[in-house]
Amino acid sequence: MCTPMRKFLEFIRGTFFSLLPRANYLRRLIWFGCLTVSIPIIIAGSVYYHFSVVKLTDQFKENNKGALLLVKDRMENVLANVEQESLKISVNASIKENIGKPGFRTEWFQHMAIQEMLQVHKNSFSLIDDIVFYEGLSGVVITNNYGYVLLDKYKEGDDIQTALNMQTPAAWSYLPQAQKNGYISYIRRIPDKPADQPQGVVIIQVKKEQLKKDMTNYSTYSNNQSLFILDSNNRIMLHSAIGDASGPSDEYTIGLNEVLNTDASAGQYVIKANNGRSYIGLFQKTLLGRTYISLLPENELLQQVGWIRWLTFCSVLVFLLIGMLLSFFASRLVYNPIVNLIKYGENLQSGQAVKQKGNEIEFIRSCLGYLNEQAVALESYMQKTKPNLRERLLKKLLKGTAGNRHSLHKECAEYQIPVSGSIVVLITIVENLFKEKRFMLNEGAIVLFAVMNVTQELLVKSPMDGFVVEENEKESVTILHFNENIPREQVLEMTRAFAEEIQNAMNQYLSFAVSSGIGGIYSEINRLSDSYKEAQEALQYRIFNESQTILFYDEIEHSPAHSAFFYPRQHEKVIIAALSRGELIYAEQGLEQFARTVRLSESYNTIYQCYHVLLSSIIQALEEEGPGVIDSLEDNWFDQLKARQTAREIYEWFIEIIFPLYQQITGDFRKKSVKIAIQKVCKHIRENPGANHSLIESADLIGMSPSYLSRMFKKEVGVSFIEYLMEYKVEKAKQALQDTDLSVMEIADAVGYSERNLIRAFQRYVGMSPKQYRVSRR
Repeated sequence: MCTPMRKFLEFIRGTFFSLLPRANYLRRLIWFGCLTVSIPIIIAGSVYYHFSVVKLTDQFKENNKGALLLVKDRMENVLANVEQESLKISVNASIKENIGKPGFRTEWFQHMAIQEMLQVHKNSFSLIDDIVFYEGLSGVVITNNYGYVLLDKYKEGDDIQTALNMQTPAAWSYLPQAQKNGYISYIRRIPDKPADQPQGVVIIQVKKEQLKKDMTNYSTYSNNQSLFILDSNNRIMLHSAIGDASGPSDEYTIGLNEVLNTDASAGQYVIKANNGRSYIGLFQKTLLGRTYISLLPENELLQQVGWIRWLTFCSVLVFLLIGMLLSFFASRLVYNPIVNLIKYGENLQSGQAVKQKGNEIEFIRSCLGYLNEQAVALESYMQKTKPNLRERLLKKLLKGTAGNRHSLHKECAEYQIPVSGSIVVLITIVENLFKEKRFMLNEGAIVLFAVMNVTQELLVKSPMDGFVVEENEKESVTILHFNENIPREQVLEMTRAFAEEIQNAMNQYLSFAVSSGIGGIYSEINRLSDSYKEAQEALQYRIFNESQTILFYDEIEHSPAHSAFFYPRQHEKVIIAALSRGELIYAEQGLEQFARTVRLSESYNTIYQCYHVLLSSIIQALEEEGPGVIDSLEDNWFDQLKARQTAREIYEWFIEIIFPLYQQITGDFRKKSVKIAIQKVCKHIRENPGANHSLIESADLIGMSPSYLSRMFKKEVGVSFIEYLMEYKVEKAKQALQDTDLSVMEIADAVGYSERNLIRAFQRYVGMSPKQYRVSRR
């Protein structure tokens, strides 16, 4: 028996010590200090927490019992008042005399008397919302809300039938239609003897929400407390869910059988609902058979003592810090060997050796010495086998600057680059990267890095050998190597399949559309630059045919140069004219004709030169719009054009960027020019008030047509040219009349009017003659 116990103790000891830090003596001492301090505090906090929960539970029971008793007394008083009103109505003389009375349907005065009596009883108690009286023989229904109505026309007739079919003379119940309207009903049959067939019924409608409000106003212990009222038949009359605590909904769910089956008039119990929550419950029974039940979730108690957990945690944390500080200062002497080891490491870095004694320290020192030797050897090895050296050599091979044959083969052997077999260059570029919203325009290196990583992973998984390098931060260059025994047709097929894998992977993982250019197949490593140039030329073929995304140099049709090709000057003029008029649709149509024409040259360089000439003409047209227009061009348009590699990219660049920008620049300049011209006309009028100004003269002054000046003048100034001129002359005349003693004729001559015209203008704009104006001002 001692053996199993010993094994168990050894297991506990091993588990405990495995959790302790072994690499640092200071940390181990601090760990022990923390355990010594924290364990007693945790135990004390747990004990205190337990006794606090017990005490709080007892306090809750007393508080909850008092609250439930208050609710019972209040609700019994409310329900008894309603029942008393029902009894008063049923024994009223107007009711008793007309129950079963023939011809009651036409007794209008009796109807009015009964309705007045029902209104008195309704007004006597605020909780009553409606009272319904039904006489069975005549089929008459009298209510506070509807007055007199026959049963077959009463929209809540189903409630009357349900009330008549009750087995008890009087009871609280939920009627079908009344329940939809938020009522709980107290029903009393007339006569109220169980053995007699009911001849009528009195129904008092009480708002359920008002009863629930009265019930919850006296339950103030917790917002999550739930209350139930059961009638004498153990059916739930009212159920109050306060806050988020909906509580159980029926006796089968919450297990109320303990309350229903007990003979005690009051008690308490603990139940567990189907949702897994536990509730503490109290109940009170009345003499009328009603049962009042209060439920409170147990987690309310946990929330009340939550501060004890935080107190315990903070106490542990404070004492842990104190223990760590004390442990640190107390263990400095024990930690001296580690300090000596650190000093030895510092001396070792400067080339000095310090002798130390002690088995443990000697062991650590020997380990450090060994690691230092391995670090020196590893650094020397890494200097020789850096991957970037091989990448530099591959870039030299692509550019054709790798050196002579002998030194090239030697370097290739050093960096494990095969020099025999079939070699093919595959260039991968991302299509239409300018429209990619996930990356900025200056983040092309990030996109290229992702493309190279995907290509490298595919190359590792494929049966082919090769290398992946980048060139000019734009192209992912894959150098594929095949065994010399593989036929040329198979090399082409494997290369095509690999290019398709790259395209599928880019589309699936990165959502990129890429194109691949593939150069010729060569058997010598120094011909790698030729294959690279051919792959670039294959990609240039996209400017003629955008449908192909995998282009082999050997499959491209190399057409002879067309000596009869001329630059499409007429299409350029159409584009410039449309842009000058602001008609972008015609400019787009002209660009389509331009692109279709230059494509007939079947020369990559010719097409690019034509687009450069077109761009230069557009810039020149901007310059001709007026001085300073060219200064608004912030970006280098020629660099942007050079970055577009396909006919579609070039076309969309002109349509989406150049044309709208042209229209914006010219529009802003024209608006500014018109405003300056109008200001010049106004200034000329102000400086020459006595001149005979005309619209034609002013238009000639600023170089506009009279009709255009008239439209722009009214748009900028707000009035027509003639109105502005007349208003200005009248203002000058008013100033002269007020400040000088000149005659009206002299003033009219000074502003360029005859005396008669000046008087007419004054009458129109001032409402009086010049003389009257002078008198009014003086």
